[in-house]
Amino acid sequence: MKKITISKYFASVILGYSLLTFSPVLAQEKNDNYSENVSDLHSFYLQTPSSQNPASQPQVTKTSNSLKLISQTPRYREPPRFDGIINVNELEDVSPGDWAYEALSSLVEKYRCISGSTEKTFNGNRVMTRYEFAAALNACLLRIGRSIYSLNNRFSDQEELAVVQRLQTEFATELKTITAKIDNIEERVTLLKERQFSPTTILRGTVDFNLISAFGNSTAVAPGENSTEELDQIPTLSARSTLSFDTSFTGKDRLQATIQGGNVSNFGADFTGTDMTRLIGATNTGNDVTLGTVFYQFPIDERGTIAIAPTANFPTRIFPALNPVSPISNFGAESPIYSFAFGAGAVAYYQFTDELAAGISYLSTSGSNPDEGLFKGQYTTLTQVTYTPSDKVGVAFTYGRYYAPDPGSTVNVTGTKGSQFAQLPFGGDTATSSDAFGLQFTYKLNDKLILGGWGSYFKANAETSPSVSGFSGSSGSNADIWSWAITASLKDLGKLGSQLSFVFGMPPKVTNNDVVERQDEDTSLHFELSYRYPLTDRIFITPGFLAITNPEHNADNDTIWVGLMRTSFSF
Repeated sequence: MKKITISKYFASVILGYSLLTFSPVLAQEKNDNYSENVSDLHSFYLQTPSSQNPASQPQVTKTSNSLKLISQTPRYREPPRFDGIINVNELEDVSPGDWAYEALSSLVEKYRCISGSTEKTFNGNRVMTRYEFAAALNACLLRIGRSIYSLNNRFSDQEELAVVQRLQTEFATELKTITAKIDNIEERVTLLKERQFSPTTILRGTVDFNLISAFGNSTAVAPGENSTEELDQIPTLSARSTLSFDTSFTGKDRLQATIQGGNVSNFGADFTGTDMTRLIGATNTGNDVTLGTVFYQFPIDERGTIAIAPTANFPTRIFPALNPVSPISNFGAESPIYSFAFGAGAVAYYQFTDELAAGISYLSTSGSNPDEGLFKGQYTTLTQVTYTPSDKVGVAFTYGRYYAPDPGSTVNVTGTKGSQFAQLPFGGDTATSSDAFGLQFTYKLNDKLILGGWGSYFKANAETSPSVSGFSGSSGSNADIWSWAITASLKDLGKLGSQLSFVFGMPPKVTNNDVVERQDEDTSLHFELSYRYPLTDRIFITPGFLAITNPEHNADNDTIWVGLMRTSFSF
């Protein structure tokens, strides 16, 4: 690629002088050949004549009060519109004292064919390539053509037109390249329009193949029990499919409906004896197709978002969870404070400043039940304040209020994370409420390595008298539940688009309970490592494993391992 070793300021003066001597003010004609003249003018500015073949260049003749351009292969179409800056003072690095100020001002205000960057700067001292200069020239030529097409301008004389012709000839190769790229983009856009699923709806899909196996001596049991069941170490091969229909009516809103089906085991308590080994992305519908999520999301001015969902919504669809990893486990996906917020309801989030945002949600798993509805059954209210002082640091404080009359049959206290005692501190049949507090953070060390983490605390309360396994408690009994984790994500390791994810933490644990028989005495630790590797833009493989020490916070249980190999196809 050839380079022009001059600054953008000097290039602007060259371009400005050349174009400003050519003042297309074509007056409207009443005669019969006027439309033909305009058509010929369009074929001029859309041509890129070859400097090596003078015969191919347009010849200029005078007809009446206007110029008629004759080209061997004329094309006629209305030029596209370009939305550049409308005042040179919008450019923050250009001042009236700059030597090229007048040229820039004329190009901007008269032809509007010079644009700034997204930061409203011109970068006048930067060296530019011939292709960049040709792109600017092409934009100005199209602006001139648009002025001609408006039937409001006239050429003053043939000499002024020749100046533009010389620029066109000098940059014929570059203009031809740019025109070819534009034509290619137009063809691709046309093809996409012809093959699109719907003018308002985008169809996306994923298919996952999962090879999974668990390893260990025996299944886990709660404290005080003895495990007598061996852990089957049998590899399984399963799959799930998900189709999402995203519809927009205004270009800023979003209506999503998801259908799914599969036979993927979550490798939770039914298999290993503990939900600490539970995997994310495990859809087991018996290979039947079911409705997943349905929600409608729309903006509040330029900074806010509201989502209304009749089924299966969750706050981290809008709230930032500040977790940089792409995990394989349910525990590693997000802080437990988000996991008990699920169901039908609404979520709102607003960005007050570039650094400060806040949101609130109300969700219920009994929203479609006419006997309980949104407010008489299980519900969760969640609020969050997010502070991001820079693009490297993010901190969020979250508070949640939870209630369930029958937590064993709906969403439990910790959203199926942690020990059995943490999920149901007073038993599955005891009406339970809790106040939950969460602190999440993320820190970007560099473009590839990002750290994250969270800490959560649940203050659970028995709303009715507990009665579990032959012992009783009283209404008003309390339990303290804690959890924490450190996460790390390393991107582009080995290949662009890959991601290495690491999670280390303590699943939710009951550290104190008025019902002492349901208190965790020991401590489980969660170790997880996975690597998401792109074979293509649409195919990914993810090998990974997780290990749980002292499952169910019970030192009498042996460590359980789960290994996974996932292949994901997206379309």
